[in-house]
Amino acid sequence: MKLYRQIFLTLLFSLVFFSNNLFSQDEENKFEPSGNVHVKVFSNFHYQLFTDEQESAFAVDRAYFGYEYFMSENFSVIIKLDIGSPNQDSQYDILKRYAYFKNAALVYKKDKLTFRFGIIDLYQFKVQEKFWGHRYIYLSFQDKHKFGSSADLGTSVSYKFNDFISADLTLMNGEGYNQLQNDNTYKSGLGITILPVKGLTARFYVDYTEQDEIQSTWSSFVGYDFNKIARIGVEYNYQGNNKYEKDHDLQGFSTYASYNVFEKWELFARYDKLWSNTIEGEPYDWNINKDGSAIIAGIQYSPIKNIKIAANYQDWYPYAQNIDNESYFYLNFEYKF
Repeated sequence: MKLYRQIFLTLLFSLVFFSNNLFSQDEENKFEPSGNVHVKVFSNFHYQLFTDEQESAFAVDRAYFGYEYFMSENFSVIIKLDIGSPNQDSQYDILKRYAYFKNAALVYKKDKLTFRFGIIDLYQFKVQEKFWGHRYIYLSFQDKHKFGSSADLGTSVSYKFNDFISADLTLMNGEGYNQLQNDNTYKSGLGITILPVKGLTARFYVDYTEQDEIQSTWSSFVGYDFNKIARIGVEYNYQGNNKYEKDHDLQGFSTYASYNVFEKWELFARYDKLWSNTIEGEPYDWNINKDGSAIIAGIQYSPIKNIKIAANYQDWYPYAQNIDNESYFYLNFEYKF
């Protein structure tokens, strides 16, 4: 699909170089460079329910250390370290800790245009993750089930056309921010975010990667914010030829809601469902050992702006009959500055 890639690159760099006088340096001599530090930590205590083992532990899931330096009114550099487990598929892996650059990016912002280059945050599920609002408790659906990465090596451009619609284009390696590029394959993505009326958000996204087979992800999201008192959102996600395996498709949805009962107290709940297709000649869905549904529900308390504490119940119900349910009580913490 060389033609597809050429079209994408043409659109990407046309926006970068021709929108709103991208490299205008007006009043640069009046700007004083400055920077700031960002730190965010996710930790928890959890206790397994309804089993004889009753596994429990204190844990630090993630620690982010970042610095952003503003070189001019338009240019900045972002560096962020992500300290955590690179892949949490097994209990053994959770015990390991590594440090990765999650961001090492040059950023250009001018009016309605934002351009990023390097190890960059991706737009794929950023809107959904923000709407869910409890990343420190549970990953958003696409992140949890590896429909895509939250960051990658590449370049992106986003443009806000008006108060109602914005778009983003991304060209990336496709392996994620903790993997080096090991082939000549690139992943391209296009997203459109629409704000038709106050409080309502709609998001549509598609990406494309070609190896032996074409892997493509499609996602849609609709959410409504009731004037900061309550939020509700639902998303549907589909990925064809998962991991470039022909006819190995994944799909699922996630719905979540929250309600501020008092100024510092919030109730929240979420339901996820992931399923796969059955390959011709096979008795079960190809991803049966990982297909299932999740329930998360709890209460959050925020004593001050930069601290969140949540007591919650998490349940994973696998569709394979030979795999047991996983039910946990969690006490999660997020603290940042």
